[in-house]
Amino acid sequence: MINRNEQQHQLMLRSLLLIILAGGITLSGLLGVYRTLALTGEWQDFLLRQSLWALTAWSIFFIMLRVKFNWLIQWALPLAGVGALALLFLQIAGTTLNGMTGWYQIGSITIQPSEIIKVFYILALVVILHRRTLSETARFLLAAAVIGVFALLLLIQPDFGTMSVYLISGVGAMFFCGVKWRYLLGTAALALTGAALTLLHYDYMRYRLINFFDPSLDPTGGSWHLRQFAIAIARGEWFGVKGDMAVWSNSFLPLAHNDSIFAGICEMTGFCGGLLLLLLYGAFFQQAFMLSAWKREPIRRSAIAALSFMLLAQTILHIWVNLNLLPPTGITLPLISYGGSSMTGTMLLLAAILIAAGSKRS
Repeated sequence: MINRNEQQHQLMLRSLLLIILAGGITLSGLLGVYRTLALTGEWQDFLLRQSLWALTAWSIFFIMLRVKFNWLIQWALPLAGVGALALLFLQIAGTTLNGMTGWYQIGSITIQPSEIIKVFYILALVVILHRRTLSETARFLLAAAVIGVFALLLLIQPDFGTMSVYLISGVGAMFFCGVKWRYLLGTAALALTGAALTLLHYDYMRYRLINFFDPSLDPTGGSWHLRQFAIAIARGEWFGVKGDMAVWSNSFLPLAHNDSIFAGICEMTGFCGGLLLLLLYGAFFQQAFMLSAWKREPIRRSAIAALSFMLLAQTILHIWVNLNLLPPTGITLPLISYGGSSMTGTMLLLAAILIAAGSKRS
C-alpha cells in the first residue's frame, strides 16, 4: 500500500518533469518556426509574434495553477456553455480564413475559440459522467449530446480536423470515466456515421479522401500537399539539410510553420531530429498519464487522463497527416505549430492536468 507522502512525492516529481518537457517542446517549436521561414524573409515577424504568444500562454499557465480543482469542476459546465455560444456566434461575427469561419478578429489579433475552450469541453464531459445523481444511461446520453453539439458547431465552420479531435477525445473521456463498452461502441458508430454524412455533404472533404487513396488522380491539385509532405521528409534523410537550406519547407510545403511543421522539422533535422521530437512527446505523455495513475480520487484521475488524451489525439493526428497516413486535415501540433490560440489552448489543458493532480484540499 502506497502511503500519502510517497504519493505526493511522485505527483510533484512528475508534475515538474511535465513542465520541463513542455518547456523543451515549446523551445523546439520556436526553432521550428524560425527554420521553416528562414529563407522567406518573414521569419523575424513570425518568430517575434510566436515568442510573445508563448510568453503569454506560459504566463496564463502559471496564473491558472492558482485555481482550485473544485472551482474548475463547479464552473466546467457554464464555461463549456459559453464556449458553445462562442462557436455559434462565429457564423455572425467571425472571420473567414482559408474557407473556414473559425476566428474572431480583434484588431490585428485573431483568436480561434475552438482551441481555447477544449479544456472546458473535456471537463464538462468529466463532470457529467461523474454525476452520480443521474442514472448511467442519463449520464451517457447527456455526454453524447454535448459531444454532438460541439461537433456540429465545428462542422458548420467547417473545421473537420478540429471536429475530429473533439469527437475522438470525447469518446476518450467516456472511456476514462468508465462508460460501458456497449455505449462506447455505439458512440463510435454514430461518430463514423456522422463522418460519412459529412463526406457526402462537403465536396472538398470527399475530394481530399479520394486523392489520399489515389494521389495520381490530381498530382498538382488535390494531391499536392501529400507530395510535399513526402518530399520534405525525404530531403531530411538521417540528420537533416545543412544550415538554413530547408528549401522545400520554405518554398513548397504549404503552411510549413503551422499545419505542416512536423514535415518541416523532419526536413531540417532529418530522421534523428524527428525521432527526438517524438521521444520528447512520448516522455511528456508518459508523465501525464502517470499522474492519472497516481491519483486516487476517481474524478481527478478521469480528468487528468481525458485532458491528456485530447492532447495526445491532436498530436497523433498532426503527425500521421504529415507522414501521409491520414488525409490533410489542418491540425496544429501542440506547443510546436505557429499560432497563439493553439499555444494558449494547450497550456490551459496542461494547467488543468496539473490542477487535477494537485493536493486533495485544492
